Amino acid sequence: MRTAKHYRLVVTDPYREFVLTATGAMGSDGTQVYVDESGAVRVEIDGDGEVRTITAALPLGRPVRAEPLD
Repeated sequence: MRTAKHYRLVVTDPYREFVLTATGAMGSDGTQVYVDESGAVRVEIDGDGEVRTITAALPLGRPVRAEPLD
């Protein structure tokens, strides 16, 4: 399955949205690495669009979904 170049990560408590851009780097287990504009949020998403890991420099609520934007 083709992965998107951009995803929107939606989290709750508090509600926030982050636009993530592919870095071109591969993560663990064949995932694609995405980061937000500030570099504070790093996410690994697999080929099915499932979020596998999230690393954040700020407290995040529970991730609800990652939506492909393109």
